[in-house]
This record gives sequence, structure tokens and C-alpha cells, in this order.
Amino acid sequence: MKRPQIAIVILFLAALLLTACGASAPAPQVVEKVVMQSPVEAPAATRAPAAVSKDVAMGVANGAPASEMLQETRKIIYNANMTLVVEDTESAAQDIADMAAGMGGYVASMNGYRNGDSMVYDVTIRIPADKFEAGRNALHDMAVRVENEQVNTDDVTDQYYDIDARLRTLKATEEELTQLLKETRERGGKVDDIMKIYDRLIQIRSQIESLQGQLNRLDKLTAFSTISIHLQPHILSKPIENPEWRPAEIVHSSFESLMNVLTGLATLLIQFVIVIVPVLLILLLPLALIIWLIHRWQQRRQVKEEGDTAE
Repeated sequence: MKRPQIAIVILFLAALLLTACGASAPAPQVVEKVVMQSPVEAPAATRAPAAVSKDVAMGVANGAPASEMLQETRKIIYNANMTLVVEDTESAAQDIADMAAGMGGYVASMNGYRNGDSMVYDVTIRIPADKFEAGRNALHDMAVRVENEQVNTDDVTDQYYDIDARLRTLKATEEELTQLLKETRERGGKVDDIMKIYDRLIQIRSQIESLQGQLNRLDKLTAFSTISIHLQPHILSKPIENPEWRPAEIVHSSFESLMNVLTGLATLLIQFVIVIVPVLLILLLPLALIIWLIHRWQQRRQVKEEGDTAE
């Protein structure tokens, strides 16, 4: 009886051992399913912003640092105003025009005017933004002295990508409304419904054109930097003035001065005779009459007193 019991116990222990081994074995199908589900869509926090350009997204995908790529796509407007003292303003103006053309830019305006015996120039050039510092350095080399310089930068990155995002949204809305208008016409919709969609399309198109114009303007301003230069001649390059002595002109101017003096005296004499003398007569005649009456009264009084004394 003992042997069958021992055999049953051994079989029971073997069954328990096999069950434990089966429970600890890995499930290949489950692991494979988990691996297949691992490449899910990235969280929203790790996605590239819609406003960032395709170059940035490609750069991040290729392993480039996101901060560096964003720095490369910043939209900055560069402006500078300079006052340069040069040996020859005309030659310097031409050199500046050649420099701008050589850097892939152009002369926006050039105004030259004469100041004494020298020419003074106001030149405005536009050169690519990445050549801004090189252009400033070249202008420094042309000058005898930099009299004044102002550099301004305006970061319009947020403004640019905000306009770009709004533009994309409006274009998508325009496409949807266009499709809706097409479907409404095909279904034979009401004229009022069609006109409402059409009016909305016109409004969106107007907004798109306005935003596109702003975006194009920012593109131009950020693509090319602006440098305004005032050129003035160096004092040593100015010609020495040597005015000529002209005796004939001196004699002529002297006679002219004499005639002016005589004319002035004659004018005063005429004014005295015509204006002042009558005024004096009007004022002095009453005074003279009073004096004469007083004198006559004194004479009569004196004669009377002498007559009384004689008696």
C-alpha cells in the first residue's frame, strides 16, 4: 500500500512543479503587442509649434538643438544711422554704392547738395541682414572719422509668427467655405445661404490679403538691413578760399554808399522844411503873440508911470 501512495505523492509534486514553471514563462504575444503599440503619437508638449517653419521642424527631427534652430529663424530688423567724415564725399558716395551692390544690396536713396565749395551727401543703402556688421565695418574703414553712429534692432519674431498663424487659419477657413459654397450650389441651396457664404468668403479674403501684405513687409524688412549715412568732407580736404581784391567794385560800392548818405540828408532836409517848420510855426505863433502882448502892456505901463512922475 505504501508504494502506490508514494507514487501518487511524486506525481502530485511533479504536477505542481510543471504548473509553477508554466506560470513563470513569458507570454510572447503580449510582449509583441506591447512593442507594436509603443510608437504612439508624441504628446502635445513635445510637438513643434505650428508657427515654426518647416526648416526648424526638420532640424529638430535630425537631432539639431531646438534653441539653435529657433535662434536662426528669429525675425529681427536692423537699422543704423551714421555720420562719416571722409576725404572726398563724391568718391565715398560711389564707393558706398559699389559696396552695397557687391553685398547683394542696393542704394535706396542718394541726395547730394553743395555746402560752400564742398558736396555733402545723404545715402541710404539696404544690404542683406547677415551682412549688416560687415557693411558697418566697411563704412568705418572708408571714413577719416566716425562723427556719430546709432544702431537699432527690432525683434518682430512674435509678431511675424502670430500673423503667419492667423494667415494659415484664415486660409484653411477659406478652403472650407469654398467647399461648402460648392456643395450648397450643387444641392441647389437657397440664394440667401449662398450669398451669406459668399459674403463671408469676401471678408476672409480681405483679411488674408491684409495679413499677407503685413507678412511680406516684415519679410522685406528682416531680409535686408537699412543703413543711412551722412557724408561730410574733412576740413583738410576743403579748398582754401582766397577772395580777389577788385578795386573797381570797391569804388563803385563807395560811390553807392556816398549817394545813399547824400540822399538820406536831402530827404531829412525836405522833411524838415515840409513837416517840421510848419509844425514849429503853429506852435510858436501863439507863444510869440503872448510875448508881444506882454511887452506892449509893459511899455504902456512904463509910459504912464513916467507921466505921473513928470506931474
